[in-house]
Amino acid sequence: MIKTVLQTSFNLRAFVRKVSFMTETSGPTKLTGAKQIAYCVCMQSNHWPHCDATHHTAGGSGPKIIELDENKTYMLCRCFKSKNKPFCDGSHLK
Repeated sequence: MIKTVLQTSFNLRAFVRKVSFMTETSGPTKLTGAKQIAYCVCMQSNHWPHCDATHHTAGGSGPKIIELDENKTYMLCRCFKSKNKPFCDGSHLK
């Protein structure tokens, strides 16, 4: 099953630029068309690995801003096992 990440006031700019977030029930999040992402490091986001500003109420640290090439597609880790966070390195398959 594939679902899209929900739009929030925090990530609205990404949706205005027509960034595509595709998440399967297991495995990485596929990201296309983004110049940068706010990568959640507090681990409290409802849209992890994307920051949704939950750190403001959860007492965590703010996001890590990752610069990307908007013409490329990226696979973002969701299993917390990647040695190349925020990018998937296939560790979820091991």
